Amino acid sequence: MESKRSDRDGIQGRLSVVRRLRNPALVLALLLAVGCVNILTQNAPSALQTTESRARFELNCPNVQASILSQKLVQGWRFEGTEYTIGVRGCGREAVYVTYCRDPQDCNALSQTGRINNLSNMAP
Repeated sequence: MESKRSDRDGIQGRLSVVRRLRNPALVLALLLAVGCVNILTQNAPSALQTTESRARFELNCPNVQASILSQKLVQGWRFEGTEYTIGVRGCGREAVYVTYCRDPQDCNALSQTGRINNLSNMAP
């Protein structure tokens, strides 16, 4: 008897989800959320590569390590794209960049701080 009750509860729960998906606003919200995550994930490797290339030049360091500190979807007047705040370290120095991507082939890294910090001068 307990097994039949849990089966019935499981079916009712799945039907409830299906009923909610008939709500157009909910479906649109889910699709937009999936799309935002997809474009952020899609552009991230290019953003890192662009930022590392710029940092190698500015830090005068062939071996740099970059990591994404934050990311978001941005809406411009004539475009949609992604924005990443990326921290880079190499050769005892560090810098922070804001990198914008319209798509994986069109990214631009800008120095956020306008200066490069020497890690040896910073408190632990």
